[in-house]
Amino acid sequence: MKTQLLKNLTAGAALTLGLATLALPMSQAGATSTKYFGCVQSGILSKVSLSAHTCPKGTKAVSGNLAGANFTNAILTGANLTGANLKTAKLSGVTSGNIVGKPSALPAGWTLAQGYLVGPMANLANANLTGANLTGANLSGAILYSANLTNTNFTNANLKGASISSSTLTGANFTGATLTGVISAYLVGTPASLPTNWEIANGSYQGNPVAYLVGPGASIGGAQLPGLTFSNQTLSGIYLAGAKLVGSSFSGASLTNANLASANLEQVDFTGADLTGSNLTNADFEGANFTNANFTNANLSGARLLSVAGASLATFTGATCPDGVLYGSPGANC
Repeated sequence: MKTQLLKNLTAGAALTLGLATLALPMSQAGATSTKYFGCVQSGILSKVSLSAHTCPKGTKAVSGNLAGANFTNAILTGANLTGANLKTAKLSGVTSGNIVGKPSALPAGWTLAQGYLVGPMANLANANLTGANLTGANLSGAILYSANLTNTNFTNANLKGASISSSTLTGANFTGATLTGVISAYLVGTPASLPTNWEIANGSYQGNPVAYLVGPGASIGGAQLPGLTFSNQTLSGIYLAGAKLVGSSFSGASLTNANLASANLEQVDFTGADLTGSNLTNADFEGANFTNANFTNANLSGARLLSVAGASLATFTGATCPDGVLYGSPGANC
C-alpha cells in the first residue's frame, strides 16, 4: 500500500512540473546521480538540481540525463551537484559559484575549486578564487574578468587565450603557466611570480593608470603604453594592433610575427629589433629609429615612415613596403 502511494505521489509531482520523473533525495537515490532538473528562459539553463522542483514564473521546467548533458553557457551558481556524474557533460561557458556538494566525476580538464567549476572556456567573471590551488589547471579561453585571484596558484596552468582584465593578481603564482593570447588591461596588484619573459607593464589612459600583462603572444590590442622600455625582451607573436606606444623602446627586442597594425609607433626606438614576419600595416612610424632593425618578410603596407632614422641600415628582405610593393621591386618605398 505504501509503495503504491509513493508511486502515485511521484507521478502527480511529475505532471505538475512537466517533468518525466521525480528524482529521489540523494540519501535514497545513492551516491551517484545521473539525472538533473532545471529551468530554462531564453535558452539559458539555470536552477539546476538533482531533484525535481518548481521553476520561477516565466521559465520552463526541464529535465535530462547528466551523461552527455549540454550545459554550455548554463548558470550553475548555487547548484547542488553532490554525486553528479558530469564526466561526459559539456561545460563550455558555464557560470558557477557556491556549488553545493562534489560531483562524482567531471570532464577532462575540469576541477571544482572554491565552489566554482574551473575548466576550459569557463565563465569565471567576478569569481572569488582567492588562495585556490589551480596547479596544472586548464583555463584556456576562460573568462576571468574582474576575478579575485589573490594568492591563487596557477603553476604550470594553461591560460591560453584567457581574459583576465580588471582581475586582482596580488600574490598570484604564474610560474610555468602558459599565457599565450592572454587578454589583459586594468590589472590590480602584483603577482608573486610570472613565466619567463613576462611582466606587468604600467601604462595610462586619459590620465588613469592601466596595467597589462606583457609577454610573447600577449593579446593587448589598443594598449596605452607610451614611453616604456621593452629593450631586449622576447615579445614574439604579441598582439598590439592599434596600440599607442609613442616614445617607447624596443631596441634589441624580438617582435617576430607580432601584430602592430595601425599602432602609433611615433619616435619608437627599434634599434636592432627583430620584426621578421610582423604585421605592421597602417602603423605610424614617424620619427622612429630603424637602425639595424630586421623587417624580413614584414608587411608595412600603408605604414607611415616619415622622418624615420636608420632606414638605410635596416633589413627589408621580402618585406612589403608601404606602397604595397615588394622590397627590391621597382617603385618599392621601404
